[in-house]
Parts: sequence; C-alpha cells; structure tokens
Amino acid sequence: MRQRKPYYAIFGFIIITLFSFGSCRKGGRCEQAPNVNQSEIVVAFKDKTTGRYLYAEVSPLYNKDSLKVFDENGNSLILLYALNQIPNTSSRYWDISFGNIYNSQTDGNSFNSELCKNFIVKYKYNETDTIKACFKSKKTECGSVFETLKVFHKGLLVGSVSSKTGINIIINKE
Repeated sequence: MRQRKPYYAIFGFIIITLFSFGSCRKGGRCEQAPNVNQSEIVVAFKDKTTGRYLYAEVSPLYNKDSLKVFDENGNSLILLYALNQIPNTSSRYWDISFGNIYNSQTDGNSFNSELCKNFIVKYKYNETDTIKACFKSKKTECGSVFETLKVFHKGLLVGSVSSKTGINIIINKE
C-alpha cells in the first residue's frame, strides 16, 4: 500500500484555509459588510399640527443649519443631509442623518443585552427634543448588525428594525 506524503496534507490544509477566508477577501461579499460602527438614524422632521416638513427645501419652518444633535455626554454628532421628494408634490425636504448610534468604546455590552441611549435634538438655541434608541447588537459572518433597533420619541415607538445598522424614522414635532 502506498503512503501519502506529508506535504499533501499540508497542501490540502492550505487550500481549505484559502477557500474558508475567500469570502472576506477584497472583492468578496464581505468587503462591504455592514458594521454597527457605521450606524445611523435618518430622520424626517414634520410639524405635528400642520404636517409640513420642518426642513423643506423651499420655505422651511426651521433652518437646517441651526439643527444640532448631541449624545448623552453632550458630544455633537455629525449630521448628513439628503434631499427627498415630498409625496404627491414637486417639492422636496431634507432628511437628516446622525450617528454613530453604536460607540465601540462604551457599547460593547450591547452584544449581550439591550442598551438604550438618548440623543438630544436642538432645533434652534431654545428648542430641544429627545430621541431614544434601544439596541442589541449581533455579530455576522463578516461584520455586525443590530439584532434589534427601536427608536422612541416622547415615549412612543416611532420605528423598529432587525438585522440592520440604521433606521429611517419620522419625528412629528409638537
């Protein structure tokens, strides 16, 4: 009986290892893997009484450049803006994106249990509001997502998603 040489076993191990990690290589499906480190809340703000968007492109109720969002520690968050069409009109409004929801320095326990955080919205110098986000994170094959992400405004659930890194919501300002 012929015995296999040890280098066949080593060669086989190398091939299996390369194929195991191949999906996460550059150009593979994990190159753009979602990660809670790049999480966000995208908000369309509306006036509860009139139904108008606060940050309409034309004749806004509020100046979008006055808007600020802070975490619970008072740190200012980065805001990104995107124009969207107001349904059934030719007008547009600004969606406001802020994040990160997840902070790698303080939120590692979210992989074990749900965490909740408050985000302070400052419409202008004397008008503030609070958005509460509760999340539980989970690892994926190549990254991480929120197993659950729930957003509350004035104690009411305004949005909930699973297996995502962000959420789009509407806040009706009183």
